[in-house]
Parts: sequence; C-alpha cells; structure tokens
Amino acid sequence: MPPPMKPVKEIAPSIYQVLLPLPFALRIVNCYLIRDTEGWTIIDTGLHIPEGPQTWLQAFSDLNIQPGTLQRIILTHYHPDHYGLSGWLQSWHTEQGFPPPPVFISAIDGEQAHIIIQSDGRQVSVLMDFFRRCGMPEELARLLTEDIQKLHRLLQPPPNRFHILSPGETLVVGDYRFHIIHTPGHSDGHLVFWDEASRILLCGDHVLQHITPNISQWPTTAANPLGRYIASLKQLESLPVQKALPGHGPVITDWQGRLQELQHHHEERLAHMYDAVQPSASVYDVATRVFDFPSLSYHEMRFAIAETRAHLEHLVHLGELALSENGVWRYEKSSQ
Repeated sequence: MPPPMKPVKEIAPSIYQVLLPLPFALRIVNCYLIRDTEGWTIIDTGLHIPEGPQTWLQAFSDLNIQPGTLQRIILTHYHPDHYGLSGWLQSWHTEQGFPPPPVFISAIDGEQAHIIIQSDGRQVSVLMDFFRRCGMPEELARLLTEDIQKLHRLLQPPPNRFHILSPGETLVVGDYRFHIIHTPGHSDGHLVFWDEASRILLCGDHVLQHITPNISQWPTTAANPLGRYIASLKQLESLPVQKALPGHGPVITDWQGRLQELQHHHEERLAHMYDAVQPSASVYDVATRVFDFPSLSYHEMRFAIAETRAHLEHLVHLGELALSENGVWRYEKSSQ
C-alpha cells in the first residue's frame, strides 16, 4: 500500500492533520501535529507498517520539523492504530542524539497498552476462552486469536514508558488550552481534548462522521461499555463545538447533530440485537444474525463479536435480557 498523496494539511491554525495508512478497511488514521512556541506536539501516531514511518518522515520534511523538536506525544487511547508508532517516534529522536519525547495517555488505557505490549501465551488462552464463551466454533476462535496476535509485531518498538494524563487537567499546546475529558466507550480510558476559545475538539475515535465507533466488550473491558458510551455522548452535548477533529474520516462540523445520530444508531442496533435473541442465543448466534458474517475479514469478525456482546450486556443492564452461563454466555428475553 503506497503512502497517501499529500498526507499533511493545515486543518486549523497551527494544527496539521497527518494521514497515516492502515492495512484495514478503515484505510487511514488521522493523526495531528500542533505547532508550539518550543516545537511540536503529536496527537496519535498510526500503526507500525512500513508506510507509517515513511509518512511521518514526509510530514516532518514538509513542515521542516527537525529531530529534537517533538516535545511530546499524546494518545487519545490505546488501540494499536493510535499508539503503534509512538515507540518508533521516540527511537527516531534517540538515534539522532536527542532525548525521546514523552508519551502521554490515560492511566486506564496505559494499563491496557501494557497488556498488549507484554502479550504472551496467557493472552492467547484468555482470548480463546472469550471466543468460546461467546459460542464461537473452536476453529474460528483459533483463527481469530491467531489474527490478533499478528498485530503485536506492528507495535514494535514499544514506547519506553507512559506518562499519565488525568481528566480535568489542562493541556497547554501553543495558543490552545485543551481541557482533558474522559469519554469511555470505544476504550475504557479514551480521552478527548476541548479548547473553549477556538471551539475545537480533538475527539479521537469517540465520535466519527461517516462510521459508528466500535463499542466492544473484551475480557479486560469494564462492565457495560455501551452504557458508559451513551452517557458520555450525552455529557458532550453541551459543548459548543464548531470543529471536531476525529481519528478517522472528515472533520465534524455539526456536532450536536452527529451526537444525536450516534445515539439513534445504538437505539436501532439494540432493537436488532434484542430481536435476534430467538428464543435464546449466544453472542455468536446474535452476531451472525445481525452482521453479514461470511463477508467479514477476521479483523472485522472479532469486532462484530465484541460489539455484539457489548450490546447484549447493555440490554441485560436495562433488564430487557437475562444472562445465563454454562461454559457459554446465553441470553434470553426477560419476559420469557
């Protein structure tokens, strides 16, 4: 996959969007460079495929960014396409005689990133058990687990350490004073960054324009991620956002409208999941009824499974479904 043409553009005063290629259906992750009086801040980094470093080096050349001028790397969340090149960016500095820029992330997602970085045989067994309990056939569970393990090499080298960002703090970058807001759902520790003066929001993967952010429940995910996601959307409705800069896709200009669309989407998806529980069903049963499963890649299948579980668990939380388990999670309508 060749790097995208003209990967850098100024999207707001002193904020440049950098388009990093991905080997997934999304194709592109949006990363950002913000000019400061002393250098530059990076927001998210992309995945460590060969085209990733090439794209960053081209961006640095276009903007005349010299080694040693990267002040820090900020991660909205721990997912591989957002933090996978943070270690490489540090190495790029150290190889040329400069100290590595610190990498900042929320405490919750820092812990999740360490789990991935230290992935070993225990993680394989945890994932296999998760897929089995979802009711997935054994061979497919094995194939999806192996596919996840392949991502590990795309995160090398890992960052030397994580520094912690806390919700409620202010992150000052150049003329911007970003208020840090915790927005769980897409990941447990997802953060967004709101500058009231410019009405600009760096929203990571919490809100996207043309696709719905994946809300998944994995073995290490806190309870009811979809419920927490919907609550965080309602929390953000009061922000007078003029321009939201997302992790994928175009800039969002109708902020309240997009938040309402996402809430409506999940209302519809919950209804579809509920209808698919006939008369009782596993996560795998419901996923194969709601999604066009045979057409999905392994990467898409595992997200479909984890998204289905998040929706079913939210329906349990609402009292509309009941959950039982005998080696496999099974759901049935509470009225039955």
